[in-house]
Amino acid sequence: MPITTLAHLSERLRSLSVGQRTALPYSVYAVLFPPGEPDDGARVAAFGFAREHGCVMENQPRAQQVVFTRKIASPPAGQAAPL
Repeated sequence: MPITTLAHLSERLRSLSVGQRTALPYSVYAVLFPPGEPDDGARVAAFGFAREHGCVMENQPRAQQVVFTRKIASPPAGQAAPL
């Protein structure tokens, strides 16, 4: 399923096993975390979203994408994962 909403991204991140990753093209990233790259506010929101899902986020400007990588198992509902 294509990722078009934060709910879709949340589902995708929760489905990842530790070490798995998913990439978002800048065009999708900008829709989910406006206004997108290179906005600091968008980055803060995206990094927080990644952390809440047990992931880290890496910006890959050359590839024009951001990559979310699962680092820990899902935290209990309502709790952010420590990173």
